[in-house]
Amino acid sequence: MKKIIKRVLTLVTVMALVLTGLSFTEPVDAKAATSAGKKIVVSLGDSYSSGEGIEPFFGQDNPTEEKVEDEDWLAHRSKKVWSGQLKVDGKKMVKDDNWFFVASSGAETVDLYEGQKKSYNYDGIEGSKNLTPQLEVFDKVEKLYGAGAVDFVTISIGGNDVGFSDIMYTAIMEPEKLDEQLEQTWIALTEKHEKNGKTVSSIKDAIKQNYLDIAEKAGKQASIIVAGYPTLLNAEGFTFMGKTVSAETAQKVNEYASKLNEVIKGLVDECSKEGLNIYFVSVEEAFKGHEAFTSDAYINKVIVGRQAEDLNSGLVSAYSLHPNEDGAKAYAKEVQKVIDSISKSSGKTASTKPVVTASSKKGKITLKWDKVEGATKYRVVEYVDGKAKTVKTTKKTSISIKGREKGTEYTFAVKAYVNKKWTKITNSDKKSVTVK
Repeated sequence: MKKIIKRVLTLVTVMALVLTGLSFTEPVDAKAATSAGKKIVVSLGDSYSSGEGIEPFFGQDNPTEEKVEDEDWLAHRSKKVWSGQLKVDGKKMVKDDNWFFVASSGAETVDLYEGQKKSYNYDGIEGSKNLTPQLEVFDKVEKLYGAGAVDFVTISIGGNDVGFSDIMYTAIMEPEKLDEQLEQTWIALTEKHEKNGKTVSSIKDAIKQNYLDIAEKAGKQASIIVAGYPTLLNAEGFTFMGKTVSAETAQKVNEYASKLNEVIKGLVDECSKEGLNIYFVSVEEAFKGHEAFTSDAYINKVIVGRQAEDLNSGLVSAYSLHPNEDGAKAYAKEVQKVIDSISKSSGKTASTKPVVTASSKKGKITLKWDKVEGATKYRVVEYVDGKAKTVKTTKKTSISIKGREKGTEYTFAVKAYVNKKWTKITNSDKKSVTVK
């Protein structure tokens, strides 16, 4: 009976908005009103963030017909991945509740926007499926919990863009070609270059654009944590399939990984100076002495042949040269330190009033603001002839407004209701936007 009454009241509310001509486009969704005090974590990126090589993967136990349609399995998202081991405010990660996990093995920077094509030939079934673009996860979170609900974003990205797997193959099988390959890859990383007959921007520019777009989608309140890569090979050299990989060759590969990390850290520093809430986590020291082919490795050695959950047959398994369970624990430990530091700091400097952003597109004004600790609701006001008029009171952290004149500038501000009082608005809190 209660459910029926609730549905009727919701329908009445929607009809009332329609009949009175109000143009707010917020969905009437009880779930979207609050994250119930949860700290929300979103995990994006490549195989080093998906947990490639660490079984079991989500969806692994399903029938084959279901597995090849399951994005979690196709992406090799591990149940033992490092991001799933994190805790925020003492809470464990629960998938699709306080943790939204969309990292994918093999992902490149472009896959955050376009979605990644996954081909498979598994257990007699052959085909391909396009994964959902990773950035769409923020729309999912907003639909569930409202705008501004994400607290942390974790990501590793760039390793596939520079072709780490190809570098590994050359180092082991054709070391005489390694110097030339590393030089070409460095040019692609740092400069405009030719790709498929077209001039494209540098890989580092693409990585930075990922960070900028994540920040825009996640909101200013979200802390973006960029995890670097470990050095991969035993620095003393090793033997594989009868081939000896010299210490010199191994060290060249490791030095390249360190140089890539320096570039990534530099991009994070740039973004931080530009106002992004972003942090870099190095894992090199944690993996030192634990590279692949060492006696206490945190990274899988090169695994010859197909493993049980590989999507396709190949000379070597996709599990190769990815962190193992100990490696995932090492990643989790380093990232956890940063999360704890951010949480402690933010506890001391929590925002006392909404920080508002205003934008317009296709005739619609969108206002978004940061969550305020202890706020139970927010009031949006518009300034007309210098006087504040209430536009809407809401428990959400965004609204959309239609029906305004294109080319005209409008000014808004948002109050928060905290401890039975409305926060005060100063001139610096007002945001103006011209309708486009």
